[in-house]
Amino acid sequence: MRRDLDLVRDILLFFEQRDSFSVMNDGDIERELAFEGFSCQEVAYHLRLMAQANLIVVETIRSSTSDRIIKVYPFELSWDGHEFLQLSKDSSRWQQLKRQVGDGFKGITFDIAKAILISLAKAQVGLA
Repeated sequence: MRRDLDLVRDILLFFEQRDSFSVMNDGDIERELAFEGFSCQEVAYHLRLMAQANLIVVETIRSSTSDRIIKVYPFELSWDGHEFLQLSKDSSRWQQLKRQVGDGFKGITFDIAKAILISLAKAQVGLA
């Protein structure tokens, strides 16, 4: 399964707008984290990735035989999640990133996307 930064951004936007800080159960995740064009499995995969990247705070279910994360139950953004969302939530900046990277956007690394967003944000406030 491939990571999709558009979905990561959409999930971060969801959590920023969410009023509750309670942990989401399976039904909540299926009902509230339904994004057009993405299956429940893809959303669940991205939640695990986002937990690994410390973008969201989660409760985890781990394998009994290893440290592998089987499932995550999210409930809020982490500091890093807020930071990335602050950089990416401006739609024009997000689209500018996608235009700048072009066809490579689907394969861009998170760190490079973040670095470009930082550069774009600095330029917006005259620091570049």
